[in-house]
Amino acid sequence: MTKPLISPEEALLKRDQLVNLGYCVVPGALQGELLEQVRDYTNDLLDRRAVDPKHRYQGSDFHVGTTRLQSTPRAAVCSEFSSVVDRLIDLPDAWEVCRLLGFEAQRPDDMIIVLSKPPFAPPLYWHQDMMNWNHPEAASPWPTRVFLSYYMTDTTLENGCLRIIPGTHLKRTPLHDLLPPAHGPEIQALTDLSHPAFQDYPGAIDVPVKAGDLVINDARVLHAARANNTSERRTLVLQWHSIFPCPQVPSWWKGEIPDVIRNFDTEATYTHTRTPGEHLK
Repeated sequence: MTKPLISPEEALLKRDQLVNLGYCVVPGALQGELLEQVRDYTNDLLDRRAVDPKHRYQGSDFHVGTTRLQSTPRAAVCSEFSSVVDRLIDLPDAWEVCRLLGFEAQRPDDMIIVLSKPPFAPPLYWHQDMMNWNHPEAASPWPTRVFLSYYMTDTTLENGCLRIIPGTHLKRTPLHDLLPPAHGPEIQALTDLSHPAFQDYPGAIDVPVKAGDLVINDARVLHAARANNTSERRTLVLQWHSIFPCPQVPSWWKGEIPDVIRNFDTEATYTHTRTPGEHLK
């Protein structure tokens, strides 16, 4: 690693954006030889593996693990393993960005998800990826579950760029109550693109980026992707990281701490759900 991608001052601005809006972008984190290797690997994967039709809106949903994950019980969730994934998840520049952003107790899942829209693929529905809405961590004003992702090509409004509704990780909107659970059978079975899951909404923004830019999202923020209206594949490589395990408060946090976190019961258990509940006000 050479000079950091962002200065400490820029990192504070990016952290504020992530906390308040639910996302941030750091240009140029993945470059050169490794970007080419990840691009070649994902192209090969997509050329040789059939995509389940239920993933037509996502484009694909291949889980690829690090070599070190291979000998663990969690290996079962992966369809294959590659040392390229080790290099991508261990990327020093990305870890330095996360350090500058103030991520603490960071733990990667040690796998990537390859989400690729083929040519002329439909849009991805609005959704959020939080799976633990019953847990007090869902009320956290700071992120606890984030995805770090890289696109293999430049993204535009034409080829399926990311869309975000800023602030929806912290504030309930009418759309939350109209969406079926993310990536579940109901939303995957939709055939009518006039459904609310595919509509435009006030405040929604497009987030076009360059190949190799690092995009960081809070798991709770509502996001989608435009259709790919081009003849070229548009591939996204995504990795999940956990940070600030509840009830840990960031060392830099100066705001209020929700009572449900302050009074967190470490012995309690919570049923997983993708449906936002009382913790999303």
